[in-house]
Amino acid sequence: MSDKRNFWSIVIFTIILMGLFLAYIPQAISAPKEITWNVSLWGGERDWTRPLHRWAKDMENRTNGVWKINLHYGSVLSPSKEHFDGLKAGLFEACQFCASYAPGKTPLHTVFELPFILPQDQQQMSEMMAALWEHPALKKELARWNALPLLPAAITQYGLMGNKRIEKVEDFQGVRIRISGEMARVVEKFGAAPTMIPVSDLYEAMERGTLDMATLPWAFSFGAFKINEVSKYVTTNFAPGSQACAYAVNKNAWNKLPEEFKKYHMEWYAKAPKIWGDEYKEGDKRWIPIYKKNMEFVELPDSERNKLVAESEAVWKEWAKKMEEKGLPGKEVFNYFLAKRKEIAGY
Repeated sequence: MSDKRNFWSIVIFTIILMGLFLAYIPQAISAPKEITWNVSLWGGERDWTRPLHRWAKDMENRTNGVWKINLHYGSVLSPSKEHFDGLKAGLFEACQFCASYAPGKTPLHTVFELPFILPQDQQQMSEMMAALWEHPALKKELARWNALPLLPAAITQYGLMGNKRIEKVEDFQGVRIRISGEMARVVEKFGAAPTMIPVSDLYEAMERGTLDMATLPWAFSFGAFKINEVSKYVTTNFAPGSQACAYAVNKNAWNKLPEEFKKYHMEWYAKAPKIWGDEYKEGDKRWIPIYKKNMEFVELPDSERNKLVAESEAVWKEWAKKMEEKGLPGKEVFNYFLAKRKEIAGY
């Protein structure tokens, strides 16, 4: 009798174990594996990249640790000019980019870099980037690099700092100024001598007096590179424009994400313009009081800035023409840009 009871006890125990095992299998199969993304960045942590840390942490928390995002600074994964190449090759899942670093790769994106064309509000600038990415031609440019938009986090408007007091356009006469691209062409028309040197060499050039003024993203970049320590003046309301910089993702990596994870990210995407806009405002609060301790803030009146804008219009038309000559829809993208600016910024 005892043997019989033992037999049935074993049978019942086995059935219970089998039930537990079968109940566990669907959960084990459906549980997502860990997903690791590497993001290629150049330089160090700064206002432009700081919100990325919050994004990465939020994605990890909301996915219960399944989606891990590693941020790699200092161009350790790829040189800045080759970020799209690395993205296409699948060397990393996401990256920051600036169209002007390799303008031949995303030429239509450089509409964002035209002089004196962007809104001055930092949040609106990122809203403009998001709007541009809705245009099929811009999507096609990214697709050439197997890329999709990740976050429309535009870099800030450029400011003007140095050792010349500039409060009207005539004051640019003879000024040696660090300024890039199409923005340089505009101030050159008013007698400035534009040059472009690496930001790492800028402090020494300003200290020695080989350069008079410099443009950098306002306000954090001047402090990050200590240009305020060798400068006397800040010209406010200059706002010549910015670079077409943002964040892109490898299409294959994006497609492999579970739909729920994509939803979490797109919630961040929708908030990105405000998140970055707020970050830049916090940067202004940190840096502007420091600048005011040892520099004079000089206002460039709207009437004077409008003269720079008027000279820029010819540059805008030339850009559209050059794109058309390359077989690209330059006029269409330019007109779309202006329409979106009207919608977002009201002018």
